[in-house]
Amino acid sequence: MTLEANPLPDVLDFTGRSAYLDRREAAAYCRVPMSTFDSLRRRNQVPHPDAEMGKHMLWKRTTLEDFLEAGGTRNAH
Repeated sequence: MTLEANPLPDVLDFTGRSAYLDRREAAAYCRVPMSTFDSLRRRNQVPHPDAEMGKHMLWKRTTLEDFLEAGGTRNAH
């Protein structure tokens, strides 16, 4: 299948891994426990999910990279 024929081209990056992270993966990517990530999310201190699949929230790696580069969880108390 070519990239043009793929109906969801940004779902996979070029390594074949998902370009989206679930809550557990997003917390690990931000280097905080999942309970902390969930608490920050409820207080709107992390970016809103880029996508939802059913009840699952998904973030793009680039969204989290931008968040971390801007100071990330350092200013969240």
